[in-house]
Amino acid sequence: MNQKIPAILLGFLFLCGGGGCGKKAPPMALESTMPGAVSDLRPWSREGGVFLTWSLPKKNVDGSRLEDLWGFKVFRQSRPLTPYPCPECPSKFQTVAEIDMEYLRGARVEGGSILWQDTSVKVQTEYRYHVRAYNFYKSPSPESNQVRIFWDDPPAAPAMVEVLSGDRSLTVSWEFSLRLLSGKEMEDLVGFNIYRRNAGEHFGNYPLNAEPVRENKYWDGMLVNGRHYEYVVRAVRNFRGTLIEGPSSIMGSGVPEKRTPPLVPTGLVAVIQKDGVALRWEENPEPDIAGYDLYRREKDGDVFVKINPQLITENYYLDQNADPYKSYLYRLKAVDTSPARKESDFSKEVEVSPEDPLRKP
Repeated sequence: MNQKIPAILLGFLFLCGGGGCGKKAPPMALESTMPGAVSDLRPWSREGGVFLTWSLPKKNVDGSRLEDLWGFKVFRQSRPLTPYPCPECPSKFQTVAEIDMEYLRGARVEGGSILWQDTSVKVQTEYRYHVRAYNFYKSPSPESNQVRIFWDDPPAAPAMVEVLSGDRSLTVSWEFSLRLLSGKEMEDLVGFNIYRRNAGEHFGNYPLNAEPVRENKYWDGMLVNGRHYEYVVRAVRNFRGTLIEGPSSIMGSGVPEKRTPPLVPTGLVAVIQKDGVALRWEENPEPDIAGYDLYRREKDGDVFVKINPQLITENYYLDQNADPYKSYLYRLKAVDTSPARKESDFSKEVEVSPEDPLRKP
């Protein structure tokens, strides 16, 4: 019996030494499985702030699929724009943010990209940034591409935003005083960015204009008549090559609507039948026709009266209330889909009478 104890103890020690008992250490991450580097880091100036954006990496450095992206670290280097040296100013990159993918404080994911705001920037300062991704094991990726911006006071917000309605279009205009948020006079205005949203939605990250608009007016076309749109305008200055966008103006809104009435309907014909007077006409060519209103008067009468209780949505109508022994005159109008329901002029009149030969059997 005593001779078996050493063998049992040896087996127990072998199991424990091989990880068969006690707490297991996490497996070591191989260098080849660290996340791939971010390659599209880009600085933004939006609404008076500094933002960084970059795409979420999808692969590890060895080309395998990245399945355990855990977060990012943002590194920043700053240099005051003063003519005098600053020995106390940090010259190395320092960590300014750590973004946990589970708890995106100060950042958000939009369309496969990260958007993070640096809220600690100071005026008259040059900043450089790079980011590193890391995985579950905290294995960092290589450095991203480096970006640089020069930061200073943003422009003040534009004022008096007005929106004028047009057919499938809106014209936005505003006023602006050449001032910075600090109240100082601004000499480097390059234009304005215009942002639009549908009612109840959020303004996007990108303005409608590809380049800053130099005038205090912007025409926005190809809109949907009758839909409510909202706009804000932001001024942009060029500070040492960095386009710095100021805060938003007060919001303006408008509804595009058609200004011109529909074309006059054509081809109206009327025939007396046993069950009433059948009327047909050519369909209007416009795409925004809501329907038609049909008017009738007795031949000896003075006033045309609309006979359809609701818009006629086809180019056909049967007047079952007409007296087959009376003569009538008919005419109609086209009505569009605009909020004002614009009407065309009357069509040519057409007459029917009991002596119509088409009424005979």
